[in-house]
Amino acid sequence: VENVHFGETYAMKEFFMQGVTARTGTTVSVSQEDNVEIFKSQKEKFKKEAQRIRKLSHPNIVKIHDLFEDNDTYYYIMDYIDGESLSDWLSSHGAMQETEALRVLKSVLDALEEVHNAGFTHMDIKPGNIMRDRQGKVYLIDFGASKQMTSSEQRTLNSTAMPYTEGYAPMEQIEKEMKNVGPWTDLYALGATLYHLLTRQRPPEADSDEYSQALFLYPEGVSRRMRQLVYWLMQPSIGRRPQSAQEVIDYATGTLQSPESPDNPENPESPESPENPESPKSPKSPDHPATPDTTAPHDRTVKAQPLETRFRMRDRMVSRRQHVLAVICIVGALLLLAAWLFSEHLKTQQPVRNVDTIVIEKKGQ
Repeated sequence: VENVHFGETYAMKEFFMQGVTARTGTTVSVSQEDNVEIFKSQKEKFKKEAQRIRKLSHPNIVKIHDLFEDNDTYYYIMDYIDGESLSDWLSSHGAMQETEALRVLKSVLDALEEVHNAGFTHMDIKPGNIMRDRQGKVYLIDFGASKQMTSSEQRTLNSTAMPYTEGYAPMEQIEKEMKNVGPWTDLYALGATLYHLLTRQRPPEADSDEYSQALFLYPEGVSRRMRQLVYWLMQPSIGRRPQSAQEVIDYATGTLQSPESPDNPENPESPESPENPESPKSPKSPDHPATPDTTAPHDRTVKAQPLETRFRMRDRMVSRRQHVLAVICIVGALLLLAAWLFSEHLKTQQPVRNVDTIVIEKKGQ
């Protein structure tokens, strides 16, 4: 769309549902009566999407200039980005170099911090929803799946209609657990996006169990520090992920200690980190409620355990449980075998005793 008075170009987005709506001239209509209510609700959602974006003011978020209703549907006018999505860029250029991916990461993190501070989650971070213009500036786009996290009513209304993209959505989103959705949900998707940029490979699908580093395959040249970042962002457990965009920004800029992975893969050496760095701390999250602070004031300066220490402690506990279960299974199998052998022994011994009895009786006669 071009503003002839100012010579400026904008993009216009129209609400049109494929398979539900039809076009008669310029007018949008519902093709079947059964879809009227769906169309109305989704059209209202489209309107709210524009209103959400309008409230955000950030250089890495596309700006909304106008929202209007015409032709029985809604339209909004936004900045035109003369560039391409990262998904298209990957198709034509292949995997992204780490330094370039890091620049993209920082821009998206800045945008996400604005989104989260406004009380929203994007809910659909992926290469297709990140654009870059010809000057290299990065934009976060498409807030159609975004959710407002400040209203309990909104959480209830949206809990049964939570779209997601496979590979980029964590379990709390896939299982529609609205009470557990938060900034960490977007950060998981950002980790999956980062993995895709670095490898041009589809991210591993979400799982409720612990990921193994073996699932993450990287080309040469990706540093250990970057691999650890992806692993940290994509942790299945909410409490083991970073809880805010700022945490990831601090790590990316070297002010947080590296979240070591339990598998300790032989990766290229990571860049040197500052001496005595603070370890990332996990704020309150749905599956890790805060415990009362009963320490004396002079004791509160003790540092929390680094993530790598907590990872290794947890993995040792899991390993011990597995060993105990294995021993129990082996002992149980041996007991069953012993019972079966004893049973077979009784079967073979019984006839022999009967024959001996008969022979003795004959001799006695």
